[in-house]
Parts: sequence; C-alpha cells; structure tokens
Amino acid sequence: MNFFTALFFLTIFANHVQGTYRPVVLWHGMGDNCCDDESMGKVQQVIKDALPGIYTYSIMLGDNEREDKKFSFFGNINDQLIKVCDLLKIDENLKYGFDAIGFSQGGQFLRAYVQRCNDPPVHNLITFGSQHSGISDLPGCEKGDGLCQLMRTIARRGVYSNYVRTHIIQAQYYKDPKILDIYLEKNIFLPDINNELFKNETYKTNLQSLNKLVLIRFTEDKTVVPKDSAWFSFYNSEGELLDLFHQPIYTEDWIGLKSLYENGKLEFKDCEGAHMQIPLEYLIQQVIPYLGSDIGDEEDYRDNILIEQNNNDGNTRLSLNIQI
Repeated sequence: MNFFTALFFLTIFANHVQGTYRPVVLWHGMGDNCCDDESMGKVQQVIKDALPGIYTYSIMLGDNEREDKKFSFFGNINDQLIKVCDLLKIDENLKYGFDAIGFSQGGQFLRAYVQRCNDPPVHNLITFGSQHSGISDLPGCEKGDGLCQLMRTIARRGVYSNYVRTHIIQAQYYKDPKILDIYLEKNIFLPDINNELFKNETYKTNLQSLNKLVLIRFTEDKTVVPKDSAWFSFYNSEGELLDLFHQPIYTEDWIGLKSLYENGKLEFKDCEGAHMQIPLEYLIQQVIPYLGSDIGDEEDYRDNILIEQNNNDGNTRLSLNIQI
C-alpha cells in the first residue's frame, strides 16, 4: 500500500470517527439568544460533555446576539424560517441530517422547519414547553425586559391587526378560541403549519419522516396558556380544554401526528417545574439519550449510553432567561 492510498483510508476513517454522533441544532425561545453562557451556551456544553466531539449549532438570526434577541420578539416568522432553512442547508456539518431541540417558541419553529424545508433532514425533534396549538394569552415579561414590554404594548393594540400580525412574533401563534374564524383568517403562521386551512401533504409527509417527536410539558407552567399546548392540547370555543386525541388535527391526521403516534414515534413527557426551568439532571437523563446516535440500533444506544455528570449537582436548574 503506497503512501497516498494509506492517507486516503486514514482520511475516511477519521471522518467516520468524527461523524459518529449525529449533529444537534438548537433554537432558543423568546427573549433569549443563541449563545448566552447561562442558556443556549450551557445547553451546548452539556451536550458536548456527554457526547465528546459532537457538532452543535445554535440558531442565530441577525448579526449578533443582541439582534438575535430582538428578532425573537419582532419580525415575520415566515421570513425568519426561510433564512433558517438557508443557514442550515449551507452548513456542511449538517448535510447528512441532525437532531433538534426547540426551547419554547423555538419548538414550533423547528417543527415548521421540518414541515416546510427539512433539507437537511431532522432525525429526532424534542420540544420544551412549546406552543404547538398556540396561546390564548400573551406571555408576561421579566422585570426590566424592555423589548418584551414593547412587544406586549404593541400586541395589545390588536393581535390580528395588519401591523401586529405581521410584525410581532408572539401574535403569529396567538389563538383566541372565542373567535376562531378571525384567527384562521388573520393569523399568518400557526393555521398554516397545523394544516387548519389547506391540507399541505408535504407538511404531513415531512413530519411523518421523523424518527421521534418528543413533546415536553412543564408541569407548573404559568407563562404558556394553556400549558398543555406543549402537547397540542387547546381550548374549544366553549373554553373546554381538548387533548390532542380529541381534535381533528389528530383524528383526521392533518399533519401526521396520528401516524407518528401509532408507529411509536410520538412521545409525551413532563418536566417538573415552571416554564424553562430545566434541571440539568433532566436534560442529561431525559434528553441526551435521544441525541447523537449514529445510524444503527438507536434503542441499544439509548439503553447503553454512558453519561458522566462532571460532578454537577443533580438538583441544579438550568434557567434559560425566557418566558416563551
């Protein structure tokens, strides 16, 4: 074997070793940004400690973290999704696919990525406290969060007004159960990705392609109303909370959730605590096992993965500095 032949095989081997773990993409929530050391930065570090050598990508819109936070309140999510689809497609590290974690509103936005783009494809999608069926009340703000207060001030002028519905992110998944006809007519995002208007078969096909869709609800969530929107539950026009299984989005399988569930690919989990207060122990024990597995027997991987907690206190909570 000559030198160049040996070098060729060594390169293939090195690439295989580096590619052992499937990459992970994160999308943060309202009021957060891609890279804060106490939120998405910490999540990335936990993943990298558990799965050494894994490639992680935290979605950032704009040119810096300040702009990224601003865009979590203001803009048109449909335009933002086009940008995200482009960003993920040109990243060579993601070209063979990735697992994804969406935190709060980042969860339904990543689901929209799967349904609308999915190139490169998502393998497992995990969402934390996301508003898959919308919100019936605007989220509150942390003290001193001027951007959030500005969002609420503008949104209260009328979430379905022409300006608000196209410029305030939270209005784009706001759903008033008492005036569903206006919601269906005016909301520019949520009715589309939930196939409540026109039945887009591509959305359904793409979502069905997931290996796992894991929906995590916060048990003490006071920010997302209703908190069960994380599991696709929502109010009917009489104010009764209907779970996923008693809504046409499931019974008529509008976006593929019924197919996923019947094939063991849709999972429901609870995380004890308030919105976006995630114990590090929960992240390590309940989320990491869905991440990074190479193509092969994923169940064996999840059963046998060895996680070192690096002396972290299991009760330490990861506060992601966000409401939605």
